[in-house]
Amino acid sequence: MGLFMDPRRRPDDTRGSYNRRRAPWLVLVAIGCTAYMLSRGYPSSTGWMAMMVLWLAAILSVTSADWSDLRKK
Repeated sequence: MGLFMDPRRRPDDTRGSYNRRRAPWLVLVAIGCTAYMLSRGYPSSTGWMAMMVLWLAAILSVTSADWSDLRKK
């Protein structure tokens, strides 16, 4: 699970490859957080802010990930 992995453990890792491993997990956690927030009756403003920060982190991780090998034929 690459979400909590130290990027310095693998010296050949780049920021893009680290984000590629982390991005799917962040998106899944953001979807779960959104489902939890929407299932509550009256969510707090702190909960909404936490959800938005989590979505921002997931989007930034997806956009900065190295997806180049998916384009290779």
